[in-house]
Amino acid sequence: MKTSRWRHGSAIATVLGTLVMGVSGANAQQSVDVRTDEARQLSDDFDRLRDATERANLLLRTDDGGDITYADILANPDDIVLNFRWAKAQLARGEVRGASATLERILVLDPDLAPVRLYYAIVLYRLDSLDEARAQFDRLRQMDISPEVATNIDSYVDAIERRRQRLRQALTVTLGSQVDSNRNSAPNDKQQLVTGTLTNITASGDKPQNDIAYIGALRYDISYDLGYQEGHEVFASVTGYGSDQVRLDSLDLGSFSVDVGTRLRGGYWMLTPSVNQTVQSLSKEKYLTSRSGRLRLDWNPRPFFNLNGEVSYADERFQNTSESSALRLHSGQRYGSRLGTNYSWPPNNRTSFNLSAGKKEAARNYYSYDSLSGELIHAYLFGGGSYISGSFRYGIDRYRDPDYLVTGNSPRHRMDRSARTRLTYGAPLSQILPSDLFGDSNTANQIYDLLAPINWSITGEYLNTKSNIPNYEYHNARAQIYLTRRWEF
Repeated sequence: MKTSRWRHGSAIATVLGTLVMGVSGANAQQSVDVRTDEARQLSDDFDRLRDATERANLLLRTDDGGDITYADILANPDDIVLNFRWAKAQLARGEVRGASATLERILVLDPDLAPVRLYYAIVLYRLDSLDEARAQFDRLRQMDISPEVATNIDSYVDAIERRRQRLRQALTVTLGSQVDSNRNSAPNDKQQLVTGTLTNITASGDKPQNDIAYIGALRYDISYDLGYQEGHEVFASVTGYGSDQVRLDSLDLGSFSVDVGTRLRGGYWMLTPSVNQTVQSLSKEKYLTSRSGRLRLDWNPRPFFNLNGEVSYADERFQNTSESSALRLHSGQRYGSRLGTNYSWPPNNRTSFNLSAGKKEAARNYYSYDSLSGELIHAYLFGGGSYISGSFRYGIDRYRDPDYLVTGNSPRHRMDRSARTRLTYGAPLSQILPSDLFGDSNTANQIYDLLAPINWSITGEYLNTKSNIPNYEYHNARAQIYLTRRWEF
């Protein structure tokens, strides 16, 4: 007991000495924690952005048919218009195979209906019947179709050829900027608790500061089809990310990660084990090396309904930087689990819900915590590549032991409650760039072809964190704009 008291007394003396020098360790540590979480969520955010974009680009828009029943079809089996509307209604409900049979029946009645054949070809593509889809697209090319339809056919044929390749690669480049109202995650009331005493924050650098950042990310994906009928494959990805602050150079963030894994597919399920190594830096100083493993299971009982879950483990090794001399105390293991569901429902909506739980075991128990969070995401796909997506996340972090350097003699355990609201709109530049913007020369067409597929997105976000310790209670409003270009080869 005497040894414990001596350690606490020495630590308190160290903190008091630090305050005399005008340095706020709590604020610096809070910034590091927030930045680490940002980099950890980066890959998931980019995956969601890409998923929303791809789904919007492949969307089959339906204009009517929701009020039709199968009894109507039985009463008028040769009514082509009625059957076509029924096929669209089936697609809206996610009944892709049923829509395929309906469209095939229409083409038996009238094989020269180009719009119906186009729908049929795209449905076959969605069912992964690539040979049959290619045959339908080739037949469409011989029919009287508009230049726009011909362009769409070419894009699908190119996609079919890429999916036939056993080795597939992709390069994604993202550039953007963001502005934050409280980039350094400073306490809301400009007060902090030190050894149990509430004091005003006087240093301007420790008060809330707004700032602008320029962001760049580069990701390379590669996958190889193992040649099995089920479609098993191995994959790897390399991601680099950098955020350069205009004013707060100490919060410049860098991240480099490598993922390797495999996708094992069954009739209605997919199992994805993977391993990852990530290195992160703050202000060009490496402060974290993380090695992790993840096991994910997806189950699709219906085409429009997905259930998924995953477990993860990470070994995180922190090292001190010139901005913080206590980072090593955060080193340890992180355990995580998540259950999620995705539901697509008409017209053109997609809703996801995720429930996550985690545990962090750090070198010091006052940095160890248990977490629980839930997130609701909804996206509406307008077609033509544009979409709008909103999300709300709420989480609780409960820390194991009190930090006596902050709470003094009080046995208060830190508990944070955070709520994040986000709204994103995205679309390809082709929707706002006239096709003749640069003229009609070959060079002009090449420039347009380079710019048109770029996806632009704008995001508004508000994060509010409540804590029973004022040092960790803060809020931040953020606006982001991204330009993303993806090449597949």
